[in-house]
Amino acid sequence: MRKILLPLLLGTASTVAMADDHLYGGFEAGLSSSTDSELNRTLTGLSLEDEKKMGGMGGLYFGKAMGRLRVEGELAVRRNRYESIDVASGGATALPLGARGASGKLTSTALMGNVWYRLAGTEEWGFYTGAGLGVANIDANNYRTGSKVIINDSSWSTAGQVMAQIIKSLPGGLELGLGARHFRTFDNSMNTSDGSTGYKVRNNELFVRLSWKFGADEPERAPEPMPAPAPKPAAQPEPVATPEVVEQPAPKPEPKPVALPGPFMVFFDFDKSDITSDAARIIREAAKAFKEHKAVRLVATGHTDRAGTEEYNARLAKRRADAVKAALMAEGVDASSIITDAKGESSPLVSTEDGVREPQNRRAEIVLRR
Repeated sequence: MRKILLPLLLGTASTVAMADDHLYGGFEAGLSSSTDSELNRTLTGLSLEDEKKMGGMGGLYFGKAMGRLRVEGELAVRRNRYESIDVASGGATALPLGARGASGKLTSTALMGNVWYRLAGTEEWGFYTGAGLGVANIDANNYRTGSKVIINDSSWSTAGQVMAQIIKSLPGGLELGLGARHFRTFDNSMNTSDGSTGYKVRNNELFVRLSWKFGADEPERAPEPMPAPAPKPAAQPEPVATPEVVEQPAPKPEPKPVALPGPFMVFFDFDKSDITSDAARIIREAAKAFKEHKAVRLVATGHTDRAGTEEYNARLAKRRADAVKAALMAEGVDASSIITDAKGESSPLVSTEDGVREPQNRRAEIVLRR
């Protein structure tokens, strides 16, 4: 078990360390089951219990992600219809004893402040648990059995909830959440046909969330790669004059080796090692130059900007160098001709402070060598 949990926890720690603060907002919908609620009034002896049908819930939320934590405000509406009641004592209402059908609907409108904590995950998904506190308006609309109205009232109450969900990152700055929640009220009081009494509400739910991230670390467009400078033509030496008395041709100068093109600069999106379309074009040019000049080998060196830890950036630079090697091999370059290296954040193209994102430092350099 230790061999399974330790890599997961280490992977989670490095991923969360790279998480960026951002705002998010979205909407949610799901199924809501309201558990049995009791009415008990000691003064008159009223005692009954209701059952409700499966209902639905929907809501809006807006929050801020801060590493492992998420803090948000939520507006949620739940609605269930009454199905039956079981009267143990009718009190002053003269309700018949026993079970019978009921009608009416129960609506709760809650304003909650929620805190989520990330327990595990990767770059693509995360498992969160959370809790919330707030207030809720409970509206028992025409709760009745037959012609006898039991409650037709609404009141405000403090409320709380505990939650868990799995969040999956989607393209375009979207997030999809799947979760479960237990919601309940604490101190609401309702006017019934037998007088005022407490009436607590509890809901168990399954929900789906769709969120939009604002100001998140969405992939930045890499700068246009700088074209490799054209090699300067070899300087032609001055012709050597020969004495008129000696009819010898001037010695031909030794040809100088033609300079190899490069380096070829391949840029990456933030915290990514994926080969973009622009990067693929540069890699094709490097592979073509390698074949035309019959170079002995290619050296692919991965670099990062200074966002994140040195250890994480060293691994990211290695992934970028390996991704370039794989793309060169796909262009027909033999693997034995490719050398990879990773310098992490130690050799920036543009000097920055620690923690600063710089697109031109998120790169791999391809150099041709004889």
